[in-house]
Parts: sequence; C-alpha cells; structure tokens
Amino acid sequence: MWFWTLNWGDIRDNIVIGSCPLTPADLDGIHHYTGATALLSLQTDACREVFAIDYAEHQRHAQRRRLTLVNTPMRDFDPLAQRQGLPAAVRALARLFADGHKVYVHCTAGINRAPLTVLGYLTFVEGMATDDAMALIRHGRPEAEPYWEAYHGCRQDLLEPSRRAVERRAWGLSRRHPHRSPEDNWLQAEQEMLQELFIAAR
Repeated sequence: MWFWTLNWGDIRDNIVIGSCPLTPADLDGIHHYTGATALLSLQTDACREVFAIDYAEHQRHAQRRRLTLVNTPMRDFDPLAQRQGLPAAVRALARLFADGHKVYVHCTAGINRAPLTVLGYLTFVEGMATDDAMALIRHGRPEAEPYWEAYHGCRQDLLEPSRRAVERRAWGLSRRHPHRSPEDNWLQAEQEMLQELFIAAR
C-alpha cells in the first residue's frame, strides 16, 4: 500500500523527480526547497480526483507566484497510454528547459511516469545511453521504475516512419567509420534521427 507524502529526488541541477503536490502550499514548498521554477505534471484528471486536487486552483496560485505549470497527462498503470503520451511529455520538458527552467517532474508517486519522461528526454533529446540515463535517475530517485514496454514501444513508434532515412545514415556512418561495428553505426543513426525529430518539434 502506497501512502502519499511530498518527496523528491534531485536528478541533476535542472531536473527534480517527485510526488504530486496536493495543495498550493505544496507548490510553495517545492519551489522553496528545490528551486524549481516549473512543474511538469503527468497526472490525469482521474489521478487528481483521487486526492481531491484542484488543479485550476494550483494554476491560479502558480501564476501569482510566477511558477510555470504544464500538464501532459498519461494514464497510470497503462503502458500503452504511456507509450503514446511520452513524446508530448518529452517535448514539453524540452521546451521548459529551453526556456531556462529548473523543472520538477511529477506523476502521483514519482515512481513510474515521471521517471519515464525524464528517461525519454535524456535519451531521445540529449542522446544519453539508456543505462547511463537510468543510473543517473536512480541515483537521485532510487525507487524509479518506468514501464520499459512503454519506453521501447515509443522509441519504435518514433523511428519507424524514418526507417529508410536511418538506413541511409547508418550506411554513411559505415563509410566514415569502417572499423566500427554495424550495430554501433545503426544505433548512432537512430540516435541522431531521434534528436532531430525532437529538435524540429520545439
């Protein structure tokens, strides 16, 4: 049984992963103790109803405190919904960083959807290796458990329309780096394509 407490972990100087704020006072606490200037919520209306969270009130309070609130909902315990919703969440996080924010990323418990979103950003946008990204996330948030089927499924969905372009790029990399393995060239081609997809969408 999980019981709500307001808790978080610092991932790096501009990323915090934590549990959901219940009240406007929680927004003040998050801002004061973490230095976050924006909150990215992955909660749905159904998530908020469980805890009687008045998101409209949160938005009004945040505006008064000059905090930025963004909501890109993904259903909890639903890998398919998270697979489909992850690109929008990653793009929202990338835009917040581009605007200079330190971002508090939260779902309800800060265990599944929020780590998934940060994992997507670090790997899709910044090009970090998956294992390195998860090591960074779990260093600050040891309980992080993203749905891997959502992550890998989303990655596949993003790359599939560009498969021919990836093939051409991997071939070009093989010509420039003949001593590297075909797998390494293919992975680099995929990573470059992912980064271009998100940069183009900013």
